[in-house]
Amino acid sequence: MDINKKKAFELYKKTADLGNASGINSLGYCYKNGIGTDIDKKKAFELYKKAANLKNRAAQYNLAFMYENGVGTVKDMSKAINWYEKSAEQGNQNAQNKSNKLKL
Repeated sequence: MDINKKKAFELYKKTADLGNASGINSLGYCYKNGIGTDIDKKKAFELYKKAANLKNRAAQYNLAFMYENGVGTVKDMSKAINWYEKSAEQGNQNAQNKSNKLKL
């Protein structure tokens, strides 16, 4: 099982290095959760931000979560809401729910 996690990390890294937004987001997930690598929340935040700026809705949601909870960055609710809204605009229903909840 450990070998598969390392292989997954390596493959995500390859796709991320090619500029693939989904691969960048997945690599961020690996760093956030220690899958095939050491946990590095700041690196995860940076990768989510890069993929979010490439308009990856999953990354936008993940970045919003990081801002909302101060994971790998300083907690910033206005940035969290902004990124949840960007993700929601692309059809992410979970992001829409979060955005509405946080604005109350």
